Amino acid sequence: MAKVKGPLFSVAASGLFNNCLEYRTGSGKSTVHGRRARTRQRSPAQEAQALRFSQAVAGWQALSVPQKNNWKAAANLTGLNGYTLYISEYQTQNIIPPQQPVVP
Repeated sequence: MAKVKGPLFSVAASGLFNNCLEYRTGSGKSTVHGRRARTRQRSPAQEAQALRFSQAVAGWQALSVPQKNNWKAAANLTGLNGYTLYISEYQTQNIIPPQQPVVP
């Protein structure tokens, strides 16, 4: 399915079309190319960070409703929501599963 923003044959077209063409705009020009292929692999540090993040998400999903409400209440004063505060504290406190971060 097309995910092009703007009319297909316009200057404003950008995005994937039919999962094989990519419309790009940059430097005042619009171009059409074949779809970019990702060739770079993640570094070991990036893989470790992705694992830490997925563990944090799994920790949030394992919380009970009252525990999630505690995080949401603590987040009201920070401008964040409960989920983002939990993930932030999980990373900041260097939690190792199955431990849980402490509500600030």
